[in-house]
This record gives sequence, structure tokens and C-alpha cells, in this order.
Amino acid sequence: MGDYWSQMYDWRNKMNKFMGDDFWTDFQDMFASNGPLVNLYEAGNELICTVYLPGIKKIDDVDVYIHYRTLKVKGQTTMNLKGYQNVQEEYKHGPFERIVELPFPVRDKPIDASYKRGILLIHLHRLIESREEKKRLKITDIDES
Repeated sequence: MGDYWSQMYDWRNKMNKFMGDDFWTDFQDMFASNGPLVNLYEAGNELICTVYLPGIKKIDDVDVYIHYRTLKVKGQTTMNLKGYQNVQEEYKHGPFERIVELPFPVRDKPIDASYKRGILLIHLHRLIESREEKKRLKITDIDES
């Protein structure tokens, strides 16, 4: 499965070179997510993801999935103000799902996540591919046999 995703990222990078980086930005704005707001902070091999999630009754109702360069947050927020009618709504309540492309591949273990005052904080670490030792291949000269 990881190979499939790396092929997709390679394809996107080739398209960026051909079409220009800001070509895709217009499409991202058109299809902006109604899911929660997400900020990403990078320092070396670490990545902090903060997800704005006001109105979470039980944090166990929020699911977080990590795969390679993808973060998926899914759950439901609620706001019950009995006797009041909604006049203006700038952030949505109800079921949500947000998929975020991460700036680099991340390990799926260990992952630290915590929730405080409406902010879900996810601490991730860069996936460092194992560098296998180069082995010299013996070549047989068939002409000398």
C-alpha cells in the first residue's frame, strides 16, 4: 500500500513541475473542507498537528488515523443550547471527517495525542527509511570461461 501512495505523490510532484505549484492551490480553495481547522508545525524530524475541535463531549468519539503522509481525523462535535435558535454559524457542528496531507512520511508508532480546551494535539515523527548496506555484486566474465 505504501508503494501506491508514493507513486501518487511522485505523480503529483511531476504535475507540479509541469503545471506550476500554484495550479493546484486554486482547486484546493474550491474544494475546501468543512472539517475542523488544522495547523501543522515542523521542527527537524518532528511534526505537531493541532486540530480545532470545540464541542467534543467524549474524546473517545474522535478517531485519528495515520498512514504514511496522511492524517485522518473523524468524529462528531455537538452544541446544544436549548431554547436558542442559530443566527450565525461560522464553525460547523455535527459529524466531521478531515483528511490532511502531511509534509513528509511519518511513523505510525509511537504517536502521542492529547486533547485540551478544544484543541487536539498530535505529535508525529518522520519516517526514516532504513538505509540498507550496499553490497557489491560479483560479475562473472562469460568470455573467460
